[in-house]
Amino acid sequence: MQWPGKHRRYFRIAGITVCVESDLDFDAIRFQPELAAFAVDNPGDDTVTLRHYFHWPNLRGVDLGESLHHKAPWAISRDPEHGTWYYRTLPLDGGDRPWHRVASFSADHTHGTIYSPPSKEADIRANGWESLSLFTTDQIWLAPLLADRQAALLHSAAAILNGQGLLFVGHSKAGKSTTVTMLKHARNHTGLPLQVEILCDDRNIVRRWLPPLSATEEGKGGSEWRVHGTWSHGDVADVSSASAPLRAILFLQQDTRNEITPLADRKERWNRLLATLIKPMVTADWWQKEIDVLAQIVNEVPCYIMHFDKSGAIVDRLATL
Repeated sequence: MQWPGKHRRYFRIAGITVCVESDLDFDAIRFQPELAAFAVDNPGDDTVTLRHYFHWPNLRGVDLGESLHHKAPWAISRDPEHGTWYYRTLPLDGGDRPWHRVASFSADHTHGTIYSPPSKEADIRANGWESLSLFTTDQIWLAPLLADRQAALLHSAAAILNGQGLLFVGHSKAGKSTTVTMLKHARNHTGLPLQVEILCDDRNIVRRWLPPLSATEEGKGGSEWRVHGTWSHGDVADVSSASAPLRAILFLQQDTRNEITPLADRKERWNRLLATLIKPMVTADWWQKEIDVLAQIVNEVPCYIMHFDKSGAIVDRLATL
């Protein structure tokens, strides 16, 4: 891939393009493989910019606004006048050492300025660029962007099976990585007519996509729920920037049988899905948007309980969906 300039790189996730800028020469920097899978050549219609500096900012006299959260690893505040968000990473042991990183984001999180210590530059050159924001996780700034776009980040595994998106949800150790591994093995089994693409085994995005205005004017089509992969994987390193129509949500139940049964109880569907929502920084506005998104998903996407053992026999049942 020909990168568009030495100091700028583009990545696309769930239809959002993230432009990463830095004074560093990116031709000499290696991005971790999970990030590289989301690299694109150019900006898109919906572009977010993250600008990186490797020195400490002068915060003397800067009003960091109202404190909203102050518990390691995060101190988060907001300027009520301009809506600017401030993020500072705190020592996990609660000590008085300086912040690891400080960042400011616009009110809508579409522009971020991130300051890292000078030592981070040497670490990146040696070990590679590990997250777009260089935060421990990118989900803290990605979640509010998704809420504004009728999307949610869910603790889940996901795959595209024969062109259809399947979302597998459950508590920790419920079998998300196991399910993905079984699908991978089935993909390599020549006796099964399966086309499988793993999206991610730990974090995935569900987003409602509206038809183009021209299609709406012609009376064609309606909105569509799609599942998108992320780079935040767990035990299985396979990730993909691909997406597919969300055919089903499957709540995992390890069992001695392999069976997929419809989950008709709306309240149970709601409670199970709500438990998977990634909640990095909850505000009233963000919470209301995500509640609305989850309510629509529960009403519109088929939900099932997937009983399965580790034999791989469940894959044939999944193919029938």
